[in-house]
Amino acid sequence: MSMLRAYLVEATYDWLVDHSFTPYLLVDTEYEDVLVPKEHIDDDGKILLNVSPEAVNNFHCDNSKISFDATFNGEMMSINIPMEAVLELYSGETSQGLYAKEFGYGLSINEGESDDDINPPSNTDKDNGLRLV
Repeated sequence: MSMLRAYLVEATYDWLVDHSFTPYLLVDTEYEDVLVPKEHIDDDGKILLNVSPEAVNNFHCDNSKISFDATFNGEMMSINIPMEAVLELYSGETSQGLYAKEFGYGLSINEGESDDDINPPSNTDKDNGLRLV
């Protein structure tokens, strides 16, 4: 059976991108098979990554992992993050997103504080210059 977390992460990522937010991914690098640039890991064993379409290439999210290519200090690197290592995925602009609960069991969702936060216009809702006559 695939992890519910994988579905929530993928849907949250799509929602953030659809609404032109900058998605940030906080990763616990102490999990097996995490492949990230070691020089950017903090003292707590975590790394915060900008995973916006402008910052990464070949973004892929499936039932077991997130993978993508990104440039760090001018060098391209393939990143691999097992789904269990995902601690947070949120908007840099609004902080809306997914957050791991204490001890890593379950996720909390921050949807915002107002209806406008919860239901922002998506980039597909923008006026395309056409009108019904």
